[in-house]
Amino acid sequence: MEIMDPYAHELLAHPPPPGFDPFSVDGAGNAPITTEQMDDYLRAIGVLPPLPPAVAPPTPGYTTPTATLWGAMDYGTELPATCELYAAAVDVHVRAQPVGAVLKNPATPYDADIDASLRAMEEDPMERPSPEYLDTTQRGRMEPVARVNLVLWMCEFCYHYGLSSVVVHRAVSYADRFLSARALADNVASYNHKLRVLGAAAAYAAAKYEDRDAARRLNARDIASDCGFASGQEVLSTERAMVAALGYRLGGPTAHTFVDHFTRHSRRHGEDDEDPEQLRNAAHQLAEASLFDHCFLKLLPSAVAATAILLARMVLKPSYDDEQARRWSREIKELTGYKPTELKDGMDAMYSLMPDCYRCFEISPLFFLVDS
Repeated sequence: MEIMDPYAHELLAHPPPPGFDPFSVDGAGNAPITTEQMDDYLRAIGVLPPLPPAVAPPTPGYTTPTATLWGAMDYGTELPATCELYAAAVDVHVRAQPVGAVLKNPATPYDADIDASLRAMEEDPMERPSPEYLDTTQRGRMEPVARVNLVLWMCEFCYHYGLSSVVVHRAVSYADRFLSARALADNVASYNHKLRVLGAAAAYAAAKYEDRDAARRLNARDIASDCGFASGQEVLSTERAMVAALGYRLGGPTAHTFVDHFTRHSRRHGEDDEDPEQLRNAAHQLAEASLFDHCFLKLLPSAVAATAILLARMVLKPSYDDEQARRWSREIKELTGYKPTELKDGMDAMYSLMPDCYRCFEISPLFFLVDS
């Protein structure tokens, strides 16, 4: 369940009533309201869905994702990244892990629950774009090159405002999901303009979701001025329509999420001379490159991340031998739950996106001979 922060009040069609300014004391001396009070207000007017039933703090046993986190805090266990804490606590019920994608050797007691929650969220149809939306929803009016230009423009937007790659991934996901649900205008000139506004609105919403400090530096008026839009209201109206089309479901995992998730304990699975940070950075670059090719919409974010990690190892050590190929094949199964045979199409597509200077190796067929 996503909790909309106080910045979301600008999405409302009308400003909040007196006394609901979360940032300043009004003329009557009313103190600023808390985030919880703003959330209550937003739910009362229907902007946010109702909260799920309250869950009491669990007793020892820790059989659910939420319970596991309570136990980790009780006993001082190292906690996962913020995005994974969020994902693990979204559903208080244990959900079955997808067939063929289960961590064999979780590093910590709560890893399996986090993994199950992330994978259940990524398989939720409400959290995924349609791989065929260019031909279905947009009815062929949007060519693949138009989507490439949109993603490129969103990357440049995020770079201009100093936003991280995690924002890029989430923004592209928002845009793809919106375009899967809503058709844009028929007029070519208007269509291109609408795409740019959508890209800005998606990046703006993703920045507010991922980075509160970045959200304080951004506002719709400056975005409109910098990007040549008519007004800040155009950005806000597009953002409001986008968030509504997404059903206010803004927290699904991306390939970036899974790269971080899979490589948190990569030292346990990798070689002694392998730098986990270097592997993670290389995998992030490959996963970000996949955003430009709409064929990757057919793959789950976890499969894109697993593919990026395996190819990153080859990029960092292109002179690998047959024994290393077999070992990496086994390790990727332990690390991500995917057999290399399940990643072959994604590996071929991602390999083709790599610059020639990095394609100084060939993908050995030995990778696909080890399935267990």
